[in-house]
Amino acid sequence: MKACIWVYRLLYVNALWMLFTLGGLILFGFFPAAAAMFYLIRQWMDGTDDGPIFPMFVAKFKAYFIQANLLGAIILFAGILLYVDLQFFFQAESTIFAIFRYTLLTITFVYLIMLPYLFPLLVEKKRTIKEVLRDMLFMSITRIVQSAVMMIGCITIFAAYSQLAGFFLFFFGSTVALWLTWNVKHAHRNILSKQKNSRMIND
Repeated sequence: MKACIWVYRLLYVNALWMLFTLGGLILFGFFPAAAAMFYLIRQWMDGTDDGPIFPMFVAKFKAYFIQANLLGAIILFAGILLYVDLQFFFQAESTIFAIFRYTLLTITFVYLIMLPYLFPLLVEKKRTIKEVLRDMLFMSITRIVQSAVMMIGCITIFAAYSQLAGFFLFFFGSTVALWLTWNVKHAHRNILSKQKNSRMIND
């Protein structure tokens, strides 16, 4: 019964994410719709049921509209800038450009492993844009292995669902959101546990 409820929730919230993404002409709809989806999934994982899904999704879409789009614009701009720089430095031939290439590849790696934390941290608690970006960077570089696992998990879900068109259309977004939210919650539990143990040792 519980599994059926989760299947229904994932199906419904994925449909809302797609609908509101398209309703926002993709560019302006994707990020707030994703934030609303991640918020609901986090609430369900916490055992909190705020009632009907649609009104809550709409409320969170509106609440996160500006902040999520601003964060999205920053992330997209940074990604485009990295792509253009990589194209330029990989076409140039010299020792100094080789140094820049490896530096940019390192920055690109950090950028990529930061991405899975965007929405889980945005909806976890009230944060400013600066705080979200700071915490994304902190968690990604202090938990590189888990960050890589999160990325690999997303790629695996994409590859698996690509073989099943129906599942991709109806469950891909919400499954990725569930995977990333679970991982970030697990990471926070580990961090709190280490902090608690550290305090006990110091005391």
